[in-house]
Amino acid sequence: MTAIGVIGGYGSVGRAAVAQLRAWGLGPIVVVGRDPAQADVVVDGDEPAGLDRFCASLSLVVNCTGSPPRNRVAVADAAARAGIPYIDPDGDEPLHTLLSDRSCAEPVVLSAGMLPGLTGLLPRLLVTEPGGRLVCYVGGQDLFTIAAATDYLAAVDRSAGRTFAVWRGGSRVERAGVPVIEGDVPHFSEPASGVPFLSPEMERLASRLHLAELVFYSVFPGRRLRAALVAAQRDAVDAEAVVRASELDAFGRSRYHRLVFQLRGEPTMPTIVLSGRGSSELTGATAAMTALAVLEGAVAPGLHFAADVLDPAWARERLLAADAVTGFRIFEAGAPVDALEPEEGTI
Repeated sequence: MTAIGVIGGYGSVGRAAVAQLRAWGLGPIVVVGRDPAQADVVVDGDEPAGLDRFCASLSLVVNCTGSPPRNRVAVADAAARAGIPYIDPDGDEPLHTLLSDRSCAEPVVLSAGMLPGLTGLLPRLLVTEPGGRLVCYVGGQDLFTIAAATDYLAAVDRSAGRTFAVWRGGSRVERAGVPVIEGDVPHFSEPASGVPFLSPEMERLASRLHLAELVFYSVFPGRRLRAALVAAQRDAVDAEAVVRASELDAFGRSRYHRLVFQLRGEPTMPTIVLSGRGSSELTGATAAMTALAVLEGAVAPGLHFAADVLDPAWARERLLAADAVTGFRIFEAGAPVDALEPEEGTI
């Protein structure tokens, strides 16, 4: 078997992906990048010939660079020329749009991370019939890297109308009147703020599952980061300011990231609570899980979003064995609502 290449395998997401791939016995793994001190193989993503030589030696490539969509296209095209699958923890609709005119003879799987990715996949474990009301709470005490902060600010620039929006009655409703949460957020053990935000992934999910309503809250326990992200919507901060705010909020505290999904209804409230060591760790684990699914032949050739093609029950079993996951509980319909609070750090 030829190697799995992880481009950017020494960054925060890449390290987590490499570690999980190796923990599952996949490989050999080749860490790739521009830094000869950290990479097994030095490849410049701006040089197509170098990318072609590199991809020709692989069975699959995972791109964890956090680079702009057009740079990612170059890697995806090199993978296509080599006839190997391409996995990307990020990308989402901008990258999907750029690749949509390609004929993909191998799987090309985008948004194979925590968000987007797990946020679109895990609710499929709860929703079994149309017309449901899904509420999501995602966030935690975590650190922003420069790459993640840059990605976030870029998303803010193209997300006009999505903050305070919800899905209702078959379409996005902007300024829907859903209030910001201040204080208690379900299944978060510390006071936090929850800001409604409807991403393209959540729109796809609501449409696919025929939901009557979907409300998604970005959850921020730290007041400095919340203030920085609010200011970002007015172009008042840069990526370094976001990183500093996250570091100040996290100082002296344990990092964690939590995903909570609740299917609202009477008399019960089926709930998923997944906790992880951090967003980078969960993203890397999801990228590794997606690579495993592709190598097992579970993903057909073509251009896909991970949340659409991974089997959620299979993914749950893999996540239970992932180092990044510190807790994963599903409360089935019929469980008393007062039994829904998870024990921290349990699976």
